[in-house]
Parts: sequence; C-alpha cells; structure tokens
Amino acid sequence: MITYAIDDKLTVARQTVSLMNEIDPSGTHEAIKDVKEALSKIEETHPDIVWLDVEMPKMNGLEMAIKIKTLSPDTNIVFVTGHPEYALDAHKLHVSGFILKPVTAEQLQAEIENLRRPVEGIPGGDKGRLKVVCFGNFEVFSANGKPVHFTRQKSKEAFAYLVDRKGAGVSVNELCTILWEEREADSGLKAQCRAIMRSLKLDLIKAGAGSIIGKDWNAWNIYQDKIECDYYDFLNGDVKSVNSFRGEYMTQYSWAEMTAGALYDSAGDYLDI
Repeated sequence: MITYAIDDKLTVARQTVSLMNEIDPSGTHEAIKDVKEALSKIEETHPDIVWLDVEMPKMNGLEMAIKIKTLSPDTNIVFVTGHPEYALDAHKLHVSGFILKPVTAEQLQAEIENLRRPVEGIPGGDKGRLKVVCFGNFEVFSANGKPVHFTRQKSKEAFAYLVDRKGAGVSVNELCTILWEEREADSGLKAQCRAIMRSLKLDLIKAGAGSIIGKDWNAWNIYQDKIECDYYDFLNGDVKSVNSFRGEYMTQYSWAEMTAGALYDSAGDYLDI
C-alpha cells in the first residue's frame, strides 16, 4: 500500500508515517510538507491513501482535495485535522474519512478498513479467527497457527482478562486493578494502562486481527465470535473442551483462580482430576 501524509508541520506528518509503518510495514509511506511536491507525487504514483491536513498555507486541504480528485480519482483522501468544524465540508467533498488529531493507530486502522475505495490485502484486516488457549497457560495463536507476539507482557495479560470477561466491557479502572494489584489507579497509571491497550491493538493488527477488540469511551471488550477459544467451547458444552480441562486455567495469572474454580465446579462428574 502507498500512502502520503501531507501536513505543513512535517513532524506531525512523520508521526502518521511512523504509525503506518507499524500497521503496514511492507508498504510505502511518506511524509510531505510541500503542497506542490505532494501533488506532483500523487499524479505520478496514484497512492492508495492521502492523509491530508486541512489548515495549511498557500493551499488548504479542502482545495487540495479537489485537485487530488482530478489528478488521481481512485486515491482515498482522509482529512487529518485538529478542527472538527471542517467535518461538514469534508462530507460535501465525499472524501473517504475524517480524523481528529492527535492521530492514533486505531484511528488509522479504522479508516483503512472503511475506505471509499477499498485496498486489496489491507493490513490488519481479519485473516481468520485467532485461536485462544486458556486451559493451562494462556496462549494465543494466529489463524496460520503461529504464536501471536505481544510487545508487552501486560498487553497479553490485558487481552487474557478481556477473554475472561466474555465480551463484557472492562473499564480503565478495572484494568488498572487487574494489571497492577497493589497500586492506586491515579491519572499516571491510567495513562500507562491506555498505552498498554494501544500496544495490544497494534499487536493484534499485526496478527491480522485488528477488529477483535471494541472500545467505548474508557472501556474495552472482546468480540467473542472473532476467536476460537477452549474456554468458550467449554461453556457451550463442547465435549472435547470439557474433557481437555484438567483444573488449570490461565495459570500465569492469579486473578484467574476464581474462574478456574468455577470451571472445576461446573465440570463436576465429567472430570477425573
């Protein structure tokens, strides 16, 4: 995928490019400050996406969008701005999307998955359900059977807790309590928790499961139908999963002991433990 981030503040454009390099490491992503240079490159290369600032000197983003549509009609234009009042103007131009600064990987991924002109093989698009193993140690595997790499151990633990909660929303306060049992959930810890969740989102995007987690204000949840999970199969009465349970559930996490006990009680006479 080819994308350009165009902003008169080059550092801002480079931040978008940095995020795109994480989302789509095999693609070509470039930050451009000069409008004339940007238009020339767009006409020559016909990029898949242009991340376009609105308020720029010489030519604003709204004017530039009209020129881009002429030079490269199939290029998706997504406005990236700190000014929400431009949303109506953007809608009138029938661009692909509208993002408010500061830009996050989640925002970029959401726009990529909902482009006016979809790009084949979009990064982070679901490539089959993840396989989640809860009995014994908690482990996660991609659709092709490879272990999912978690950049941070607490990101993996946060994901485990979302799985344990079976789709229920988990607030930032609750996550702080789970991930840092003996610390008070002050503003600094909450910010750290949000960073953990951003890291988790990127890890899942790279694993081809970018849409597996939902977010509503300060709460996150997992979409159960997007994973294959022995725990969920057990709860649904699957005989194979019931027989595979040996009293161990997410053994590396102390908070999982309550669920482990409930599973043991539910298994009853079916188990020989």
